[in-house]
Amino acid sequence: MSTPASPNLILPPAPADNRFRLLLVQDDIDAARLILGLLGRTGFECFHSSNSETALGIIEELKPHLLIVQNLGERVDGAALSRAVRENSAIPILMFGPNEESVEVTAFKIGADDYMNSPLRPAILMARVVASLRRAYRYNAAPVPVPVSVPVVAKPENPFGLDFGLEMEETENEGFLPSRWARCDTCGFEGPRPEFEKEDFLGDLKMRCPRCNSTEHIVISLD
Repeated sequence: MSTPASPNLILPPAPADNRFRLLLVQDDIDAARLILGLLGRTGFECFHSSNSETALGIIEELKPHLLIVQNLGERVDGAALSRAVRENSAIPILMFGPNEESVEVTAFKIGADDYMNSPLRPAILMARVVASLRRAYRYNAAPVPVPVSVPVVAKPENPFGLDFGLEMEETENEGFLPSRWARCDTCGFEGPRPEFEKEDFLGDLKMRCPRCNSTEHIVISLD
Protein backbone atom coordinates (compact mmCIF):
# COMPACT_ATOMS: atom_id res chain seq x y z
CA MET A 1 0.00 0.00 0.00
CA SER A 2 1.33 3.44 -0.89
CA THR A 3 2.29 5.83 1.88
CA PRO A 4 2.73 9.62 2.05
CA ALA A 5 6.45 9.03 1.48
CA SER A 6 5.83 7.33 -1.90
CA PRO A 7 7.36 9.31 -4.80
CA ASN A 8 4.42 8.27 -7.02
CA LEU A 9 1.80 10.10 -4.97
CA ILE A 10 1.27 13.84 -4.58
CA LEU A 11 1.21 15.52 -1.17
CA PRO A 12 0.15 19.19 -1.14
CA PRO A 13 2.80 21.45 0.39
CA ALA A 14 2.31 22.46 4.01
CA PRO A 15 0.94 26.00 4.46
CA ALA A 16 3.46 28.46 5.92
CA ASP A 17 0.85 29.77 8.39
CA ASN A 18 -0.15 26.28 9.66
CA ARG A 19 -3.72 26.71 8.36
CA PHE A 20 -4.10 23.16 7.08
CA ARG A 21 -7.10 22.47 4.84
CA LEU A 22 -9.42 19.67 5.95
CA LEU A 23 -12.24 18.13 3.92
CA LEU A 24 -15.03 16.24 5.71
CA VAL A 25 -17.14 13.89 3.58
CA GLN A 26 -20.33 12.96 5.45
CA ASP A 27 -23.97 12.89 4.43
CA ASP A 28 -25.35 13.77 7.89
CA ILE A 29 -25.41 17.57 7.66
CA ASP A 30 -26.13 18.19 11.36
CA ALA A 31 -23.30 15.91 12.52
CA ALA A 32 -20.96 17.43 9.95
CA ARG A 33 -21.75 20.92 11.23
CA LEU A 34 -20.68 19.93 14.75
CA ILE A 35 -17.43 18.37 13.52
CA LEU A 36 -16.59 21.35 11.32
CA GLY A 37 -17.31 23.73 14.18
CA LEU A 38 -14.91 21.88 16.46
CA LEU A 39 -12.08 21.74 13.92
CA GLY A 40 -12.66 25.27 12.65
CA ARG A 41 -12.28 26.77 16.11
CA THR A 42 -8.75 25.38 16.32
CA GLY A 43 -7.53 27.22 13.23
CA PHE A 44 -7.98 24.63 10.47
CA GLU A 45 -9.63 25.62 7.20
CA CYS A 46 -12.59 23.24 7.06
CA PHE A 47 -14.66 22.21 4.05
CA HIS A 48 -17.53 19.77 3.64
CA SER A 49 -19.05 17.52 1.00
CA SER A 50 -22.21 15.49 1.53
CA ASN A 51 -21.53 12.95 -1.23
CA SER A 52 -18.62 11.09 -2.78
CA GLU A 53 -19.04 12.42 -6.31
CA THR A 54 -18.85 16.07 -5.29
CA ALA A 55 -15.96 15.28 -2.94
CA LEU A 56 -13.73 14.19 -5.83
CA GLY A 57 -14.20 17.54 -7.56
CA ILE A 58 -13.53 19.45 -4.35
CA ILE A 59 -10.35 17.45 -3.72
CA GLU A 60 -9.10 18.21 -7.22
CA GLU A 61 -9.74 21.94 -6.83
CA LEU A 62 -9.01 22.46 -3.13
CA LYS A 63 -5.96 20.18 -2.70
CA PRO A 64 -6.77 19.50 1.00
CA HIS A 65 -4.07 18.38 3.40
CA LEU A 66 -6.30 15.80 5.11
CA LEU A 67 -9.50 13.92 4.32
CA ILE A 68 -12.02 12.82 6.96
CA VAL A 69 -14.46 10.43 5.31
CA GLN A 70 -17.51 8.49 6.40
CA ASN A 71 -17.17 4.76 5.74
CA LEU A 72 -20.64 4.29 4.27
CA GLY A 73 -23.78 6.39 4.04
CA GLU A 74 -26.73 7.00 1.77
CA ARG A 75 -24.66 9.32 -0.44
CA VAL A 76 -21.12 8.46 0.67
CA ASP A 77 -19.05 5.44 -0.29
CA GLY A 78 -15.87 5.96 1.70
CA ALA A 79 -14.17 2.88 0.27
CA ALA A 80 -14.65 3.96 -3.35
CA LEU A 81 -13.61 7.52 -2.55
CA SER A 82 -10.45 6.40 -0.75
CA ARG A 83 -9.45 4.16 -3.65
CA ALA A 84 -9.91 7.03 -6.11
CA VAL A 85 -7.90 9.44 -3.94
CA ARG A 86 -5.07 6.94 -3.52
CA GLU A 87 -4.57 6.69 -7.27
CA ASN A 88 -2.55 9.92 -7.22
CA SER A 89 -2.70 11.54 -3.79
CA ALA A 90 -0.80 10.89 -0.56
CA ILE A 91 -2.98 13.06 1.69
CA PRO A 92 -3.81 11.42 5.03
CA ILE A 93 -7.25 9.77 5.08
CA LEU A 94 -9.13 9.36 8.35
CA MET A 95 -12.12 7.06 7.94
CA PHE A 96 -14.86 6.66 10.53
CA GLY A 97 -17.60 4.08 10.81
CA PRO A 98 -18.97 1.17 12.85
CA ASN A 99 -16.90 -0.60 15.45
CA GLU A 100 -16.43 -3.71 13.34
CA GLU A 101 -13.08 -5.40 12.82
CA SER A 102 -13.74 -6.37 9.20
CA VAL A 103 -14.74 -2.84 8.27
CA GLU A 104 -11.69 -1.37 9.95
CA VAL A 105 -9.31 -3.84 8.28
CA THR A 106 -10.84 -3.10 4.88
CA ALA A 107 -10.40 0.63 5.46
CA PHE A 108 -6.67 0.22 5.94
CA LYS A 109 -6.39 -2.07 2.90
CA ILE A 110 -7.94 0.48 0.55
CA GLY A 111 -5.65 3.30 1.65
CA ALA A 112 -6.97 4.86 4.87
CA ASP A 113 -4.27 5.98 7.30
CA ASP A 114 -6.45 5.80 10.39
CA TYR A 115 -9.88 4.58 11.45
CA MET A 116 -12.21 5.95 14.14
CA ASN A 117 -15.30 4.31 15.58
CA SER A 118 -18.63 6.12 15.43
CA PRO A 119 -19.88 8.14 17.16
CA LEU A 120 -16.82 10.37 17.04
CA ARG A 121 -15.39 11.70 20.28
CA PRO A 122 -14.22 15.33 19.91
CA ALA A 123 -10.95 15.04 21.85
CA ILE A 124 -9.95 11.81 20.07
CA LEU A 125 -10.88 13.25 16.68
CA MET A 126 -8.72 16.31 17.29
CA ALA A 127 -5.80 14.16 18.46
CA ARG A 128 -6.06 11.90 15.40
CA VAL A 129 -6.20 14.87 13.01
CA VAL A 130 -3.11 16.48 14.54
CA ALA A 131 -1.23 13.16 14.63
CA SER A 132 -2.01 12.40 10.97
CA LEU A 133 -0.91 15.84 9.81
CA ARG A 134 2.23 15.58 11.92
CA ARG A 135 3.15 12.24 10.35
CA ALA A 136 2.62 13.52 6.82
CA TYR A 137 4.15 16.98 7.14
CA ARG A 138 6.84 16.62 9.78
CA TYR A 139 8.30 13.13 9.79
CA ASN A 140 8.17 12.76 5.99
CA ALA A 141 9.44 16.25 5.23
CA ALA A 142 12.73 16.50 3.42
CA PRO A 143 15.42 18.13 5.59
CA VAL A 144 16.45 21.65 4.66
CA PRO A 145 20.21 21.72 3.93
CA VAL A 146 22.32 23.98 6.10
CA PRO A 147 25.67 25.25 4.76
CA VAL A 148 28.68 24.21 6.80
CA SER A 149 29.67 27.84 7.29
CA VAL A 150 26.41 28.62 9.12
CA PRO A 151 26.19 27.40 12.75
CA VAL A 152 23.28 25.04 13.35
CA VAL A 153 22.14 27.14 16.30
CA ALA A 154 21.61 30.08 13.94
CA LYS A 155 18.93 28.18 12.00
CA PRO A 156 15.37 28.77 13.32
CA GLU A 157 13.41 25.77 14.53
CA ASN A 158 11.54 24.34 11.56
CA PRO A 159 9.75 21.09 12.46
CA PHE A 160 8.00 20.67 9.08
CA GLY A 161 11.05 21.15 6.86
CA LEU A 162 9.65 24.30 5.26
CA ASP A 163 12.17 26.34 3.29
CA PHE A 164 12.19 29.61 5.23
CA GLY A 165 15.77 30.40 4.20
CA LEU A 166 18.82 30.78 6.42
CA GLU A 167 18.72 34.57 6.68
CA MET A 168 15.22 35.96 7.05
CA GLU A 169 13.74 39.16 8.32
CA GLU A 170 11.15 39.12 11.08
CA THR A 171 8.41 39.71 8.53
CA GLU A 172 9.45 36.58 6.65
CA ASN A 173 9.09 34.53 9.80
CA GLU A 174 5.61 35.84 10.54
CA GLY A 175 3.14 33.02 11.11
CA PHE A 176 5.70 30.49 12.37
CA LEU A 177 4.75 28.95 15.70
CA PRO A 178 7.14 27.27 18.12
CA SER A 179 6.50 23.71 19.20
CA ARG A 180 3.25 23.25 21.20
CA TRP A 181 2.24 26.91 20.83
CA ALA A 182 -0.95 28.53 19.60
CA ARG A 183 -1.89 31.94 18.25
CA CYS A 184 -5.11 33.94 18.21
CA ASP A 185 -5.40 35.79 14.92
CA THR A 186 -8.22 37.90 16.39
CA CYS A 187 -6.02 39.75 18.89
CA GLY A 188 -2.54 38.45 17.99
CA PHE A 189 -1.84 36.75 21.34
CA GLU A 190 0.61 33.82 21.22
CA GLY A 191 1.47 31.38 23.97
CA PRO A 192 1.82 27.73 25.01
CA ARG A 193 -1.02 25.61 23.66
CA PRO A 194 -2.30 24.51 27.11
CA GLU A 195 -3.18 28.15 27.84
CA PHE A 196 -5.70 28.00 24.99
CA GLU A 197 -7.18 24.58 25.85
CA LYS A 198 -10.41 24.84 27.82
CA GLU A 199 -13.15 22.29 28.56
CA ASP A 200 -16.80 23.18 28.17
CA PHE A 201 -19.59 21.96 30.43
CA LEU A 202 -19.73 18.69 28.47
CA GLY A 203 -16.06 18.02 29.00
CA ASP A 204 -15.20 18.64 25.32
CA LEU A 205 -11.91 20.34 24.55
CA LYS A 206 -12.23 23.85 23.11
CA MET A 207 -9.59 26.28 21.94
CA ARG A 208 -10.14 29.75 23.46
CA CYS A 209 -7.84 32.75 23.53
CA PRO A 210 -6.89 33.58 27.15
CA ARG A 211 -6.64 37.28 26.27
CA CYS A 212 -9.76 38.07 24.21
CA ASN A 213 -11.77 34.84 24.81
CA SER A 214 -12.23 34.37 21.06
CA THR A 215 -12.87 30.80 19.88
CA GLU A 216 -12.36 31.66 16.22
CA HIS A 217 -9.18 31.97 14.18
CA ILE A 218 -7.04 30.03 16.65
CA VAL A 219 -3.94 28.58 14.95
CA ILE A 220 -2.01 25.76 16.60
CA SER A 221 1.33 24.11 15.93
CA LEU A 222 1.13 20.42 15.05
CA ASP A 223 3.95 19.11 17.26
